[in-house]
Amino acid sequence: MFSRNPEVLSINEVSFDYFSGKIKIDYDGDKKLSGTANMRMKKDSLIWISLSPGLGVEVARIHINKDSISIIDKFNKKYIVMDFKGLSKKFDFDISYEMVEAVLLGNPIYPYRREKLRKSNTLLTYDQQQNNFYFKNGIGSSSMKLERLEVQDTLSKSSIYVNYGSFQPVEDQIMPHQIGAKLRKGTSETISTSVDLEYTKAEIEDKPLKFPFNVPQKYERSEAY
Repeated sequence: MFSRNPEVLSINEVSFDYFSGKIKIDYDGDKKLSGTANMRMKKDSLIWISLSPGLGVEVARIHINKDSISIIDKFNKKYIVMDFKGLSKKFDFDISYEMVEAVLLGNPIYPYRREKLRKSNTLLTYDQQQNNFYFKNGIGSSSMKLERLEVQDTLSKSSIYVNYGSFQPVEDQIMPHQIGAKLRKGTSETISTSVDLEYTKAEIEDKPLKFPFNVPQKYERSEAY
């Protein structure tokens, strides 16, 4: 909740050890992709995604940990591996595992540390500087959830804009039902990549989940797309 003390702000974050969900995805970037994905997470450790563009047929399986992103591309019968440095170069934006996990759950990427708050009718906003990142966080004054996020990479000048909406209860917690993210490269005025996500199912799991990721022997390995 918001306190009259401007240095106190309790943000309603998603807390979990294991999480699973089903998501509708619309991706528009160097390629266009629409479909559904099953996702599993182990907190601060691992994100697993099974992607099915249509008819329930899995075409890709993705394994993300703190060091790397691995993809089994069943459509092209290959196995892709890249680190976050390579992914960051592809999008011209410094991306980390912690950033990906936080954005998927609607949690602030960095905790609130008594930054100056600005209050409007619907939002509590505050800015943060972390290394080469400049953050503008917008917390809903009713939901106490992160509802808007802007992150600028001060080195590449690229920016990511994220909007969260249609919050719904999951167990005893609140999660965004819809997530819209847009990336603007460098000083360009146009959006280079956009991703829209809609959770059709979300669960905080009581027991450990499995993260199957077996690469067929005949698949060739590639370092990146």
